[in-house]
Amino acid sequence: HINNFEQQIVENGTIILKFFLHLSKDEQKNRLLRRLNLKEKNWKFSSGDLKERKLWNEYQACYQDAINRTFTEKAPWYVVPADDKASARCIVAQTILDTLASYNDIKYPELDAKTTAQLEVYKTQLENK
Repeated sequence: HINNFEQQIVENGTIILKFFLHLSKDEQKNRLLRRLNLKEKNWKFSSGDLKERKLWNEYQACYQDAINRTFTEKAPWYVVPADDKASARCIVAQTILDTLASYNDIKYPELDAKTTAQLEVYKTQLENK
């Protein structure tokens, strides 16, 4: 169902990029410990995190399965190493930039004739206030 939906919206002009921010088990442990050790981060901690952490391998298998089943040429997944937050953000931003730069046919929507005819009037109204 997901692939069919994504194909349909791609055919209607939507650009789809899917990102999986992969955190290593060690980094997850470090982040959970920071949440416990730093008072300002305590609010982020949930005891459920420890319960779910025990299922690490099962989660990894499910993520891999979901990515494999829903990866398509027109709706690709990008698995981004996310232990370093700054690097992960740069990779995501660069991927988006590169993708958008490859679309030479993106155009701004056109105004209807009535609005176009009124642009100078609107501009004058704003400038005189």
